[in-house]
Amino acid sequence: MAFRLPYGLGVAAQVPVSTDADVEAAESNTLPGTRMLVGLQIEEVYDGILDDLAQAEAQLQAQTGLNAWPEYPQFLILDPDGEPIIWVSYLSSPAWWVWIGGIVGGFLLLPILAILPLWIIDLIFPGFMEGLMSIVMLMVMMGMMMFLPRMLAPPEEEVRRV
Repeated sequence: MAFRLPYGLGVAAQVPVSTDADVEAAESNTLPGTRMLVGLQIEEVYDGILDDLAQAEAQLQAQTGLNAWPEYPQFLILDPDGEPIIWVSYLSSPAWWVWIGGIVGGFLLLPILAILPLWIIDLIFPGFMEGLMSIVMLMVMMGMMMFLPRMLAPPEEEVRRV
């Protein structure tokens, strides 16, 4: 869980935060143009997170007035060590965290909400998802078996009587 700071930069102040309101309070107590670095800890790095981050990055780049660090042209960086953390780096100005949190949260909320019910069901009933997948595959195979003999049978010829 380490963000690699550019050469020559050090941490002047570190404020532990746990909610968006804490980040807003920390941001409001800094001078405009202060380098802000926020680590968003997520449950897991899922397939497609890079696409979601690219879409969120495009939305953040489109915001006028929001500036990235001069050393990093992007706002969102997935943790280079593989940890489930998204690093958000930007130059502070009044109330930008609300916009950043809304954009990033909007792109990451849908995959998290889609996985959450399946994760809860698997915690309550271990092995349920594997059983469900087996049932679905069995139904697909039964459907194929119903249509396969018809598809492989030679075409029936119609007999015309004169």
